[in-house]
Amino acid sequence: MRINNHHRRLFSSLLILSAAVGILILRLAWVQFVIKDRPVPGTPYTLAKMAEIQSERETVLDSGRGRLYDRHGIPLAGETIWTAALFPQEELAASVKVQVERNEDGPMHRLAAILGVSYQQLLSRVAFLKEPLLWPSPKGKAPLALSPAQADEVKELDIAGVMVLPFARRYDGQLSGQQWLGYLSEAVPQASGELASSSGLRIPRTGTDGLEKTLEPLLRGVGHTEAYVQVDARGNRLPGSPLKVRSPGNPYYPLSLYTTIDKKLQDSIEKLAIQGGMKEGAIVVLDSRTGDIEAMVSLPLYNPQDISPQGGEWNNRALQAAVPGSIFKIVTAAAALEARVTTPQEVFTCSGQYEKYGLSCLKGKGHGPLTLAQGFAVSCNTVFAALAERLSGAQIQSAAWALGLGRDIGWQSEDTLGLPLLRPLAGEQQGTIFTSLVPDDSGARVQTAIGQRDVQVTPLQAANLVVTLLHGGEVTAPRILQKVTFANGQKLEDLPGHLLPSGAGRISASTTGLLLSWMRQVVTEGTGRSLMTARWPLAGKSGTAQTQVKGVPRNNQWFIGYGPVDQPRYAVAVSVQNVAPGSVHTATKLFGQVFDLLSSTSGA
Repeated sequence: MRINNHHRRLFSSLLILSAAVGILILRLAWVQFVIKDRPVPGTPYTLAKMAEIQSERETVLDSGRGRLYDRHGIPLAGETIWTAALFPQEELAASVKVQVERNEDGPMHRLAAILGVSYQQLLSRVAFLKEPLLWPSPKGKAPLALSPAQADEVKELDIAGVMVLPFARRYDGQLSGQQWLGYLSEAVPQASGELASSSGLRIPRTGTDGLEKTLEPLLRGVGHTEAYVQVDARGNRLPGSPLKVRSPGNPYYPLSLYTTIDKKLQDSIEKLAIQGGMKEGAIVVLDSRTGDIEAMVSLPLYNPQDISPQGGEWNNRALQAAVPGSIFKIVTAAAALEARVTTPQEVFTCSGQYEKYGLSCLKGKGHGPLTLAQGFAVSCNTVFAALAERLSGAQIQSAAWALGLGRDIGWQSEDTLGLPLLRPLAGEQQGTIFTSLVPDDSGARVQTAIGQRDVQVTPLQAANLVVTLLHGGEVTAPRILQKVTFANGQKLEDLPGHLLPSGAGRISASTTGLLLSWMRQVVTEGTGRSLMTARWPLAGKSGTAQTQVKGVPRNNQWFIGYGPVDQPRYAVAVSVQNVAPGSVHTATKLFGQVFDLLSSTSGA
């Protein structure tokens, strides 16, 4: 009887065990063949994909974002560097951590030297590695860039779990005056759960300012390139698991976008600005023949990898309007000549004090009798106040519009590259001439005529004003983007320059010719005489604008012009902002230094 009961209990146990095994098999079969392709709730991935992801450890080598280059093909954003990638050890190696090398000439000792760390520091990082590591640079967040010779040496060391891989470094981590480039920030995941990383574990970054933002639809990639390995539950690399690289494999993307910027020139001007003592302001260099932007420097400098929302360093002061002072006298002279309320030979008398509005000239010291051309050269306020009283506000404003001031001037194109409007320099300010023409007050006109009161101009507009004069009154839209190509080098589209006429008409070629000759006279006889020692013969117009910053009197210093005079190649605007009244005119000095730099780099 006891034996039968024992057999029955044994049989029941076996039956229960068999049923459990059967259920488990059915469950595994259900998962393997039926629901493996169904999405996991709360994610855009299937069960099979999630299992694969959870067994992988990856590091992103390339976000897939488009590249930005200068006019010569030098990388501006998205430079490819070689870097050392360290992967988790296999379980056997991990169990004994890392074998200590007694020979100081051993591979790990040499690797530590190449990476710039001690042998013990390297061992401590490698021994407990649970995911791939791109060895970090001590100067920033990006991986350490290896020279070609260092990269070859690391390869020759042939250390298990160590590879040399190409990495697409977005920025180099250095301070820069390239605010037009912009910066990236983490993108907000879309409602669909779409993420750029094939593993789904990383949120992509998107353009937040500058070209990174305005060209976002073109720069957005088609997926990451990643290096990865298979690991076990403890994070150790599975025995025999190879180190793999996974990429989208699209021969056309990422796109390459070529700007008109000259990177070497940009960097050199940034150094000049810092050495010259500029704290705030901008320097713009345009190709006078095409209107293309070759350099656009803004200070204070910024680091695109370390943006402070409160600091404001990322603001591009070349696109922000500021009070121009006497450089606006170019507009007043143009308006007066076009309206025929004066002639170049008219003689004015400057006593140092204008009869109205408390306007003074040369600190109260008069210039005496002088022609309009001479008044322009020495920047006589009395001459231009007299002209303003003969003009209407509408005439001054129309002349400003005709010369490209008080309106957007950046290059743009409709229905281009799949975009309704391609506008790389979106964010530029229009500036102002008058906030209101009602009533048309003579006092407002006098202040406006010398570049004060409501007048505000961007450094880009100021440089382009010079180009407009050199083109006989035709306004050219400054261009910063010239072409786009596919990743394989095939051209996608050229982006030619274009004119930007004003509804107010244009200034005549005869007037622009006079103004250009008077700008030369500024250097030979007027406020820009210090530029006579420049390597090229130069022409331009100086300006000092009175402003207030937080209730404290400050000045904006300007100098704009062109060179060489006989065959103009460049138009330059220098704006040194927020300096103490009475300071040395740094803008004039920097203008000359920029042109000396241009002369030495232009082979002439």
